[in-house]
Amino acid sequence: MLEFLIYDLKVAVLIAVFYMFYRLLLAKETFHRVNRIVLLLTALASFVLPLCVITTHKTVVMPMPVIDVELGAAVIEEEVSNVPFWQIALPILFIIGMAVTLANTLWSVCKILTLIRHSEQHPQADGTTICVTGNAEQAPFSWMHYIVMNRSDYDICDAAILAHERGHIRLRHSWDVLLVDILTAFQWFNPAIWMLRSDLRAIHEYEADGAVLSQGINARQYQYLLITKAGGIGGYSLANGITHSALKNRI
Repeated sequence: MLEFLIYDLKVAVLIAVFYMFYRLLLAKETFHRVNRIVLLLTALASFVLPLCVITTHKTVVMPMPVIDVELGAAVIEEEVSNVPFWQIALPILFIIGMAVTLANTLWSVCKILTLIRHSEQHPQADGTTICVTGNAEQAPFSWMHYIVMNRSDYDICDAAILAHERGHIRLRHSWDVLLVDILTAFQWFNPAIWMLRSDLRAIHEYEADGAVLSQGINARQYQYLLITKAGGIGGYSLANGITHSALKNRI
């Protein structure tokens, strides 16, 4: 377990370094697709690189060992009895943090699936399914190929809302979120992974906003829609929604 913690610490350092360069060089750019790819590669590469082993060949002369069975047994007994407390506490703390983070992800999935199951479902020709919930304050959001909205939004059939959520689905943002959330469970102690996760969610919204405007929807009207939907109920950490992320930056 100690070896895994050392590996995870190397991952944490790589994520922090890569993310720092991203913030310095790319964060303010509007190439959202590039930024999205960079953040995903940052997360994945940070987990892969510490596993790479560089093999070198070197001739080493090993002295003949002298084995004393009784002395060896005494040394082993002393080592076992003198295990530092932190070597016991750190793995336990790490496992607890990872379990809590994974449980939160699983709980979010269960909440979304429960909401979808109890919603009125309307399959669409493009392969998506609109799920109408009875909660009048539910803000629109999407997950995988589902679009969830309240009855009022469904009756109005706002083209901007549908374009936004279909943009999330077409760009497969739900898979990004699920992947990063799983990786975050192994890096729950690392502030850099949480900031990376937040930036990725913001990029998702920028991409979905771009999908709306590319269909010719009036930008001013869309800005007003974002403001009016800002107070809706979200609460689903894995979902992509029109109310997600910093409203000021998107406007």
